Amino acid sequence: MRTVPSCTPETVEELLEYTKEFTLGLDAAKAQPPGDIFRWYPYSTISAIPILAPLLTDHFAAFRTGMEGGMLDIGCGDGDLAYLFASLGCRMTAVDLPSCNFNWMTGVRALRTRLNLPIDILEMDVDSHFQLDGGPYGLVLLLGILYHLKNPFQVLETLARNARYCVLSTRVAARSVAGTLIRDEPLAYLLDHREANNDPTNYWVFSHEGLLRLAKRTGWRVIGHRSVGCANSDPAASDADERMFVFLRSQLCSAPAQVRLLHGWTEPVPQKWGWTEKKFAIEVRLEEPRRPGSFLLGFVVPDSIASSSPVTVHCTVNGHPTASEVFHGPGDKLFEKRLPAVVDSQKPMVFEFAVEHSYHAPPDPRDLGIIMPFTGAIRGIGSQILFWLD
Repeated sequence: MRTVPSCTPETVEELLEYTKEFTLGLDAAKAQPPGDIFRWYPYSTISAIPILAPLLTDHFAAFRTGMEGGMLDIGCGDGDLAYLFASLGCRMTAVDLPSCNFNWMTGVRALRTRLNLPIDILEMDVDSHFQLDGGPYGLVLLLGILYHLKNPFQVLETLARNARYCVLSTRVAARSVAGTLIRDEPLAYLLDHREANNDPTNYWVFSHEGLLRLAKRTGWRVIGHRSVGCANSDPAASDADERMFVFLRSQLCSAPAQVRLLHGWTEPVPQKWGWTEKKFAIEVRLEEPRRPGSFLLGFVVPDSIASSSPVTVHCTVNGHPTASEVFHGPGDKLFEKRLPAVVDSQKPMVFEFAVEHSYHAPPDPRDLGIIMPFTGAIRGIGSQILFWLD
């Protein structure tokens, strides 16, 4: 098969054009069955690329970042997508379980020989004792798999700790089988044995809001999403099938860096949180040559502060200001800004934060700022605060 030199498309349009070219070679490689008693997976998994295109158009820089960091294709089928990205020079790992794969993974192995493309193939039950080695990965593809999992929470949380980005698709439902509207409620429908597609491996079908809530609770941020299929969908009927495609960014797996807390931090309490002062700082040393586009700081505004005034957060990086932001109300907050263009990311970066609000906590002599969760070390990050680099 002819392939282009290793490169990463600059735009969605370039990816679509290359996918068309790659598909011709893929079809030729599939002209003969993968084995004596096996057939190819009967559905086109590579058709997901045109469906994803509108979702990725405004976020292709992030998608490219994920591609360049190494990719996982979980539930790979015959590996069509894995080989597409491998042909673009991506470090690719295809994951499936033979007993759940249409041809016992004969297809994905046959294509590795026929296409002469280097991918790693792992036989793994991600639904049981799921662990990943070799990460962190840049991007994971989890397409058409989630509703086949008994333990979707565990799988998504594990991936959030091991991959920076995720493209996910799964069946969703706007109403229950009985007709109850569930689209905007954070719910999931548990299918009965063979209730959908006569397939006993179908389990959870989430509402639209349920899927987004699941992503949030498992350590992901939703970058964008779109739905295709029946607008009046339900979890089981073959003529009421709707699929939701979601592009996610992990809040647990940052670009590799080391973070050192400087001034303005208090000791965390046993519940793993601590106050900052109104001025606090961190030092960040990046461990890869690629420049991060943005950074994120997660924090909490308690009721006592929120009831007194809004909270304004300012930041400079090596003395260069970013945009400030005003936060209203209590709860979890995210301060996410572009890294100033003049900052040299290959040298130590000092992030200095300043917090403004009118709350004072007598008799505490400290000038307290915001509450910082100490959530456990992010992979590649030396500190335990919620700090993230694109």
